[in-house]
Amino acid sequence: MQAGSLLMVSLMLAVLISACSMGPSDPHTITFWTTRTGTVDMGGWKKIIAGFEKANPGYHVKLVGKPSPSQGDATALITAVRGGTPPDVFEVDRFTVSQYASIGLLSSLQPLIEKEGGKTFSDQYFPFAWKETMYQGESYALPFDSDARGLYYNKKLLREAGIDPSILDPKNGPPTIDEIMEISRKLVKKDSKGNYTQLGLIPWDGEASPATWGLSMGAKYYDPTTCEFTAFEPAFKKAFENYAKWSKELDYHKVDTFMATYQPPNAPPSETPFFTGHLGMSITGNWLLSSIRDYAPKLDYGITYLPVGQKGDKPFTWAGGYALVMPKGVKNVDGAWKLMQYIAGPEGQRIYSLQTQHLPTLKSLIDDPEITAGNQKFFASMMPFTLSRPPMPVGAQIWDAMDTAKQAVLLGDSTPQQALQNVYDRVQPQLQQFCPFQLP
Repeated sequence: MQAGSLLMVSLMLAVLISACSMGPSDPHTITFWTTRTGTVDMGGWKKIIAGFEKANPGYHVKLVGKPSPSQGDATALITAVRGGTPPDVFEVDRFTVSQYASIGLLSSLQPLIEKEGGKTFSDQYFPFAWKETMYQGESYALPFDSDARGLYYNKKLLREAGIDPSILDPKNGPPTIDEIMEISRKLVKKDSKGNYTQLGLIPWDGEASPATWGLSMGAKYYDPTTCEFTAFEPAFKKAFENYAKWSKELDYHKVDTFMATYQPPNAPPSETPFFTGHLGMSITGNWLLSSIRDYAPKLDYGITYLPVGQKGDKPFTWAGGYALVMPKGVKNVDGAWKLMQYIAGPEGQRIYSLQTQHLPTLKSLIDDPEITAGNQKFFASMMPFTLSRPPMPVGAQIWDAMDTAKQAVLLGDSTPQQALQNVYDRVQPQLQQFCPFQLP
């Protein structure tokens, strides 16, 4: 083929690729990606989309499931944005918003929010959720659903150990870490070979994460004066010292054997040590309520606040959840914004909360008796003072590094100081590229 012909073919291919990259031109067709594709979640999305299309005749929403392989994985979004084919709206883990915004994947929503009233608009949402949408003073997302964490306890096992369950009534305020560990020791049972048959609390299992223990003792995560991740602050040092102490006291490997016995890999949802009466306490979230309803309806249990460092400390919890973003390069801004406001507004959040038993981030819905029925009301009552992980552009890296460090300490492979040094060395160089950086 001659050079001129080759050039013509190349130009035609370039035009074709460019045309393909533009995506659908119909402003009434809105493409929506979600990372949550389970049966319950997709049922909620379909109901929300049906409601939106009914309220906005002529609009059509194209729902696309994009499950993420891990927290903070932006591969699909990067590919779409760099290729010029972003979805109009994307649902992401809220604590990754600052990460995505920091690398130029998202459009700032600040101009649109200002047109809706600015602070009046943002004040509809709980502060912890709105803060997670911020990066360098601007909002890049609308908060959607949320959750909260607490301490579940088996009343029957407590009574059998001679402990009055009423001491854990939330009316008495949050228990201390020391009090919970003392109760935990009284619940321990072993067989003739020294293997655990019953435990109190496994203080590194479930939501007993570095984030939970760190925030319970006032972790700040970030020093704006030095632009440093505060890996060595007292809260994290104490959390990791506790992990080392608890692992030695309980014998991590024996606990591992216990879990393999009473919750083996691929066990059915009903087969957990908490549901079967082999575990007295568990730190987890409001999402467990639906599992109790479905798999352990006769469980005699209670819920109280997360343990705190000192007697008299105020109750606390922390929340995760999801948010809606508009990727960089979206052409159908009006349609995307219209859908985002519906999903993150009263209509969308109410539909999703009722479908999934998640909590809303809108203040106006938190007292809705349908949404916060039963024990969900306890978690809803904590929304006004709920914390969140600080929205940092390296949030996912911090989470992964902390989890790796926790495991190293539990196994005895690292001292708490060594583990935190490894976290710092892994996170700080990545954070440095975003300095100066300010938290909201």
